[in-house]
Amino acid sequence: MTNDASSIHARHIAARKIACRAGELAHDYFSRRGALAVETKGAQDYVSQADRAVETLIRAELAQEFPDDAFLGEETAASFAGGEERIWIVDPIDGTHNFLRGAHYYCVSIAFVAHGRREIGVVFDPEHDELFHVLREHGAWRTHRGRDERLQVSNCTSLASALVCLGHHDRYPEPRVMAIRQALMDAGTAVRSLGAGALQLAHVAAGRYDAFVELSLNAWDAMAGLLLIEEAGGYTAPFPGPRGLRTPAPVLGCARGIADPLMRIVGAW
Repeated sequence: MTNDASSIHARHIAARKIACRAGELAHDYFSRRGALAVETKGAQDYVSQADRAVETLIRAELAQEFPDDAFLGEETAASFAGGEERIWIVDPIDGTHNFLRGAHYYCVSIAFVAHGRREIGVVFDPEHDELFHVLREHGAWRTHRGRDERLQVSNCTSLASALVCLGHHDRYPEPRVMAIRQALMDAGTAVRSLGAGALQLAHVAAGRYDAFVELSLNAWDAMAGLLLIEEAGGYTAPFPGPRGLRTPAPVLGCARGIADPLMRIVGAW
């Protein structure tokens, strides 16, 4: 049963191990990315054999250990037909564009949701050997070189001193993003866009950035990172939206000290 603590702990342990194996495979493809077959799903929307191979590995290993759980992955989402009582939500390579260009800012993201509640989140950055992981009510953690460090969001209390990541779709121009960016800049905020939503959310949980905002993000990009922020003491806006896990929706996660002014700016647009 999903409310059995031992079964949740078993999934947490498995997710961490599988994310590391998936990250090793992603890194192997990254090191020889010039030879990858790359397709375009649309303007500025890329998928490579690496994305598919990493998702296949994750799906197979999860299915072997938890055969009754559903699986929603970025590369196979169109064919998803499972239930949502117990579901793994996976982005095999978040930051594919960065990955293909040789930028060391991408990750593997794995989340587990039971009865609509985020229970487990894992974000693995293979290029820096950083494993961000979280189990609901047990805190958020970073494992690096065998050492565990508990995560805590920043103590930022002013947009004038904040570093905010503002994501956007390269393939869907969105005028509101420019309006929000201008409002943040007017408030004295430093604004960045780094191209991997899950990793930016993990870095908010670690206190490296003070907030992450994107007006339309998929569940596989957001679910693990949002739980990391929650368990690291931060604020997260409700997600997913009313149309459920398979429809993109706005994402906001931040230090609690800037939640109100940030929500006012984002909500105004």
